[in-house]
Amino acid sequence: MDMLHRASDWLNSRRAEGLSETVVLQYYSDGEKDGSPVTLTATRGRSLFRAEDRFGVTIRVHSTDFIFLAADLTRFPAKGDEIIADGRVFEVLAPNNEPVWRWSGNYNEAIRVHTKDMGDFVEEESNG
Repeated sequence: MDMLHRASDWLNSRRAEGLSETVVLQYYSDGEKDGSPVTLTATRGRSLFRAEDRFGVTIRVHSTDFIFLAADLTRFPAKGDEIIADGRVFEVLAPNNEPVWRWSGNYNEAIRVHTKDMGDFVEEESNG
């Protein structure tokens, strides 16, 4: 491992320790919950996407992003999965058929997941 790779590791660990919050990642498959929710740490970010509407007007769409250490994930998030953070639900998705996640950094140690804020988290009632 070269010096830049070690520095990247160090920065990622400092980001995870000092700039992260605890979030819950819920995977979905065909609209149904796929397994138990996973509690992880993530750092929030933002991405700006530009798109054209049907009239050719350029619009800007902001995404709330969550940066995870790739090693912490059991699988990569997919469109429709949800991240619950600070009492809000964020659906994993990106405009313009863009990928919903991308590598963050030069060494593929962290991923940036694009989401849309869907509003307040409401606990599901159990039928028991």
